[in-house]
Amino acid sequence: MFIIPWQEAIAANPASRLQIRRATERDLDGLVEYFRTLSRSSRYNRFMEPDSNFANFAFQRVVQNRGAHRFILIAEAQQQGRGAIIGEASYAGESETGRGEFALSVGHAWHGRGVGSALLSALQSRAIRLGCFALFGETLKTNEPMKALAQKAGFAFARSNDWRAIRFEKQLLQQPCALQRQDETARSI
Repeated sequence: MFIIPWQEAIAANPASRLQIRRATERDLDGLVEYFRTLSRSSRYNRFMEPDSNFANFAFQRVVQNRGAHRFILIAEAQQQGRGAIIGEASYAGESETGRGEFALSVGHAWHGRGVGSALLSALQSRAIRLGCFALFGETLKTNEPMKALAQKAGFAFARSNDWRAIRFEKQLLQQPCALQRQDETARSI
């Protein structure tokens, strides 16, 4: 198992303090504003469609579908005593299969500063604590920053059902024998 230490993100800007935490209801407006400030290409890479209802997306993920196996992590930079959301990672796990799906985005000004690595590392750690055995995600084939991040974090690439996308997968922990047999049976059907 290879998880990038998320302390490396702090080195990006010593004057800023990075905090990664679970989003709560009080973060809804901040998340909506964060999604709105993403560049057009970053929004398209994150949602895999040109536009999305950000308020609805944030509300569903933070309020309606909250639970141990569904969450959003946010990365905040503390600057001049004020927190600003600079990245997010969403997770949806299936307790029956032990697999989790994730997606993440980082504000353009923060690309290449370790924020994506920090979010992915924190998400993987939390997924493991929840009993997640494997993690997967999909991104557009043209999304080079996400592909590079996934590769750096030890994900293997696979074919996606969406012709525009590529899938990446990573085994986090060994599955108990019963779940492993169930997973192998499901794949053979």
